[in-house]
Amino acid sequence: MSVSDDVRSTVSQWLARTQLDREDARILFANRSANFGNVAVPCQQAVEKLIKAYLVRHAVRFPKIHYIARLLEELVTPLDADLAQAADFAGQLTPHVTLSRYPDAGDEVDRDVARGAIGLMDRAWALFEPRILEFLEDQETADDPGCVRGC
Repeated sequence: MSVSDDVRSTVSQWLARTQLDREDARILFANRSANFGNVAVPCQQAVEKLIKAYLVRHAVRFPKIHYIARLLEELVTPLDADLAQAADFAGQLTPHVTLSRYPDAGDEVDRDVARGAIGLMDRAWALFEPRILEFLEDQETADDPGCVRGC
């Protein structure tokens, strides 16, 4: 497996995990008996993993942290300051994880907050996913010398 194949495989794995977290968030939200705090967790995880897929795509090593704002500020900004600034809103997801995990963390996550978390997740997806897919598609085309873009 070449370095390019290894990177493509790792990016694809991160993206697949992101998609599972997105699905989990939607399933939990649709279940009216759900603890809505549990919706916020996969939303945050999806965005965190999406950013990490983007970083792997750019061969940027990252610490095992879960703070979206820090990932954006410290690691995405040097690659694409406009993207990091456009995705700044996604940092709002991190506190929801704390709220849902610790009983003394403050207000509980209600249905409206959970709906908002899904909206933040979807907005981040719209920013990062096309850049990641473009990379994966470019890598596939590069592997086939007879292929012209869009094969």
